[in-house]
Amino acid sequence: MVENDIKRIKENPFFIKNIENPSEDLIIEAVNKNGLAIKYIKNPSNLVKEYAIRNNPLVIEYIEELDEENSILAVRLLWNSLKYIKNPTERVKLEAVKTKGWAIQFIEDPSEEIQLLAVRKDYDSIKYIKNPTLKVQLEAIENYWAAIKFIDNPSLEVKRAAIRKNEEAINYIYYDIDELKILIGDNIKIVKYVFDSITVDFVVDIVIEKVSQEEIDEKYLIDFLELEILEMNKINFIREYGSKKAKMLLVDYELSR
Repeated sequence: MVENDIKRIKENPFFIKNIENPSEDLIIEAVNKNGLAIKYIKNPSNLVKEYAIRNNPLVIEYIEELDEENSILAVRLLWNSLKYIKNPTERVKLEAVKTKGWAIQFIEDPSEEIQLLAVRKDYDSIKYIKNPTLKVQLEAIENYWAAIKFIDNPSLEVKRAAIRKNEEAINYIYYDIDELKILIGDNIKIVKYVFDSITVDFVVDIVIEKVSQEEIDEKYLIDFLELEILEMNKINFIREYGSKKAKMLLVDYELSR
């Protein structure tokens, strides 16, 4: 009889519902074949739950009492199974966002630790975080500059962080004229994206202030020299307005060409 039951369950795991008081071996055979068979099991053991989850993590929707270890197993196998876990522990939440940052959308009032973990894993998971802290916003930008797309009303500090990472970020930022001066001072290459809305003199005034500084950044200087959209004699410009360090960097640049 047992052999017949095993044969039937292998053919159709849901046959388990027709067996009165099935043994745990039979139950495991069923859920191992199709995790959804757990719907027909009364008071399944944690081992049975584990086999069912390994077959199909989404079966946790049909498991009333889910222990922490099996909850962790589920979210590791499939991050969005988190939405079916009632009152997940902090450890379960952490494991879920470690698997996929987007899992944070299923976490109510996530801690800053979980938010940081989420945006480190997937920068765009910030779109699922309500009112992310400055630290979380900057962490998302650090992961990938394009996170700025998903941040509502970013502060100037966040805008600057994105611009320093990549000049294309300017396309996703609202700014006033005073902020634009600062942003151009952070990354001269944004000029190619805003050139039609500013004057050459506007840019020149900013660059004079930058190149006259002794702590001028080499990358900024080179980016300025190689900015094609800004048509001017940049070599003479550095010779006239540049600090001692800027002029030394200019010599190094010319010798390397």
